Amino acid sequence: MSLTSHLSSKESPIRQFIYESAPQLALAGTRGHRGRAVASSFGFDELISFGTRLPIPEAVKDRQGHAIVAGMALDYRIRMELPGFNFVDTMAQRGLDLLAADPSVVHRGKHIHKMLEQAVGFAYLTWKERDSHPLSLARASVYLAWCESIARIGPHEALSGELGRRIKRAKNAVDLMMSIDDSLVVDIAIMRDAVGPLLDEWNRGIEAGDDYVPNPHFLASVAVGGADADWAVGDLLVELKTREEITSPWIRDTLFQLLGYTLLDLDDSLGIRRLGILLPRQPYFAVWTLDELLGEDASEALPILRADFAVLLTDNGICR
Repeated sequence: MSLTSHLSSKESPIRQFIYESAPQLALAGTRGHRGRAVASSFGFDELISFGTRLPIPEAVKDRQGHAIVAGMALDYRIRMELPGFNFVDTMAQRGLDLLAADPSVVHRGKHIHKMLEQAVGFAYLTWKERDSHPLSLARASVYLAWCESIARIGPHEALSGELGRRIKRAKNAVDLMMSIDDSLVVDIAIMRDAVGPLLDEWNRGIEAGDDYVPNPHFLASVAVGGADADWAVGDLLVELKTREEITSPWIRDTLFQLLGYTLLDLDDSLGIRRLGILLPRQPYFAVWTLDELLGEDASEALPILRADFAVLLTDNGICR
């Protein structure tokens, strides 16, 4: 059971523990004057006031499907510009390997694997090419998002619908490449441009000595299905969200997702002390300290919370 699934279930002891670790944050966005006041104290009002400045293109019919792929693809597009990006170490490669291990789980699985493998090869060459066009890089990131979906939800679920039909229709990787909607490619490129200054800032910090970890896993990740975050820079844990509608309850729940990751880092290997939500459609990058979210000194609170969390995971047979 994933961390997201636990956080969605009010009966989950994991959710209950994480929410109880930050009681004031748990009130933010709840009904009534108190919920609004607490949300405002955490700066939610300012974040909501920005609105959506880079919406999903109007021509897109399947907005939910577009949003899912655009979010995963933008994650890859951003990581292409941060140090140490390696195709072999990505969740996309894991998805390809999973399909290769048993292509029979989906109709014409061998053909699908061949097309995706060639497409990822093109993506690699595009990334390695000096001065690749931004739209070409955005298109390359879509291939990686498709492959990651295989790793996230399984080959059968990922490839039994429209994506599988699209790949099966392709005669070769070039044909598959041309089947990607221009609106998706342009949307990814525009969002990347919106966060460009932040990428420059992070790269300067990393060059100066800040630690950088893409898709960080945590000591207790196995307890919740192998949870991984988007990336960590210095003491900052970041989650990328390409959501259009921003509400106080949504901000609260996203912060609890990040707080859950922080508690799973039982040995404090990442030294997380700040949590950030990157919102390219607004565009805005919001950051909170753990001190303000927990309502106490994080350096003192985290060891106790993590020790109690480890006991909870063990006592419930979740982690042994």
